[in-house]
Amino acid sequence: MVRDTRLVQTAVIGDEHSDVPVVLPPEAIELDAFRHAHEQDTFWCGVLLGGCGAQLASKLYVDRQCHFQHFPQPDGMSNTCRRPAVGESSADHLYVKSAMSRSLLDHGRGARFVFPPPIGSLVDVDLEDGTSLRIHMDGSVRPDWDDTLRTVVLGPGVVPDPGRLAGCPYVYRVRCDSDGASRRVWIGTQSLAHPTEWVPFSECGWTDEGLLTPAASRILRERSAAGGRPAVPGPTSGRGALPESVVTFVRGLEAAQRTGTVDHVRRLCNGSSSFLDNLTPTARAEAERALEEAKEWLATHEEYQRHVFKDLDTAVRERRAWDVRSGIQQAASLTRRGASAEEHRILAAARAYLREHDYADQSPAQAALRRQLHYKPVPPAPKRPEPSKSRKPNRAKESAARARALLERLDRESDLLDCDELAQLVEELTRVANIAGPKLRGRERDRVARWGRKARQRRSARTAAVKPRARTKPPAAGKRESPARVKLDPLATAVKTILQKAAATGTTLTWREIRAQLPPGLPTLDRSQQTGVLIQVDRSREGAAPLLSALVTGADHDMHPAYPRIAAAVGRPRPRGDLEAVAQWAVEVSRFKRASRP
Repeated sequence: MVRDTRLVQTAVIGDEHSDVPVVLPPEAIELDAFRHAHEQDTFWCGVLLGGCGAQLASKLYVDRQCHFQHFPQPDGMSNTCRRPAVGESSADHLYVKSAMSRSLLDHGRGARFVFPPPIGSLVDVDLEDGTSLRIHMDGSVRPDWDDTLRTVVLGPGVVPDPGRLAGCPYVYRVRCDSDGASRRVWIGTQSLAHPTEWVPFSECGWTDEGLLTPAASRILRERSAAGGRPAVPGPTSGRGALPESVVTFVRGLEAAQRTGTVDHVRRLCNGSSSFLDNLTPTARAEAERALEEAKEWLATHEEYQRHVFKDLDTAVRERRAWDVRSGIQQAASLTRRGASAEEHRILAAARAYLREHDYADQSPAQAALRRQLHYKPVPPAPKRPEPSKSRKPNRAKESAARARALLERLDRESDLLDCDELAQLVEELTRVANIAGPKLRGRERDRVARWGRKARQRRSARTAAVKPRARTKPPAAGKRESPARVKLDPLATAVKTILQKAAATGTTLTWREIRAQLPPGLPTLDRSQQTGVLIQVDRSREGAAPLLSALVTGADHDMHPAYPRIAAAVGRPRPRGDLEAVAQWAVEVSRFKRASRP
């Protein structure tokens, strides 16, 4: 059995179920004072830390870092704790709970705190008046921004999408800083228009709507003083129908803003002059109204991006490691949506500084300690069980688990699947559900039956739409061939599978990334084949499904030059000019991104 040799820095006081955290000072001179202050206390590897529940003792060293150590087991064997984290931040969720409890108590309020798995990643706070918060200490669980019942609070390692900040006045953040043998908790208010403002919980208030920081109160007052903006009519409002090019342009702007893709919005705004010149007054007014909103959105995002990189550059020059670590994640996420050469330089300098900070000035003892911390011994190979002792697989239980996974996938990806793909998944779902039998609950079996009906309805609708023909004829120009008649070669089938996986997560791929994922044994995907393969892939899907080819981008993650030809080949309206093509493509990409959100 492998011994856990990590240096444990945090514990809880009292017993293994305690929620009172403590951090052990790493220096020997500080540990003496710590022991004196906690002379009557006992320390435990608490279950709320994800620990084993064993008692801990403080270990004093003068030549290396002081730390907690598990008491030996009754049989004298060393403890084999599987606690996921042991560093000074591993108890931050308990410090946040403690600070928030004191703040609520000061305002005469009570709350119930829950720590959902994975331990240390989430803190759920349910106030007596029905208000709820969910604190994401790290990025292990994706925030659910559509949950209107809980206010989302983000920890230091969780970066909000820029598109999310555009849709709400502010986002709350939380962080913990070392303060002797404790951790000090700060609450931050992040918005596009203002830098993140950090205050202790003691300066925050609680209203009927929940937590309210001074910065949030100020932002709400400013918005109230500015008054609500007048509603902007949609692209189909006004007298008469708008040209299809204007509708596509407006929808492209809206889609790029929803996904937070700054480069797409900028490109559509910058190239709009010649497009507007050819419009009628009514159509031009609608397009200009959408442009005005987009430019305002773009200015806010660009200011936010400039501020993030300016702060990061300042932190690097002033050699503030903590601020560099917290800012580099935000900066890196912004570069994926477009950044200047200067911003890329700042990001590279920040990464170089962190590498230098982590490794350059280490003493031999520190280097040895780092090697010890990062060393992971290879566990011995598990012994193969003897045939007589092996258990028979529980097919019903395994089938029930597979059925639940298929139900989740269908709920999440049904809009991205064509009729044949849906039928295959439902067929497998029905088969494993029959094997699972009573292992599936009644509500789950109802969902299985409902998906069976949906698959049959879609198959019937497709059959009715396709007229039988005596002989096969090539489709007329601009006319889409029935997906059922499209036969994919192995290369196109592999590309389709790769793009479907990307569609499920709402990500885009370059051809280089696609080639890297192709299974062995397939012919090389030459540049001349790319357009033809994507046309095959999109023709094999139903007309209402978004085009998988939209997920294929150039090296700069912009629209692939062949996309307009592919869209026209599968029956989509041919864009008139590059601007309309970008708008049409932005709409397609946004459909995947919306469908991929949980």
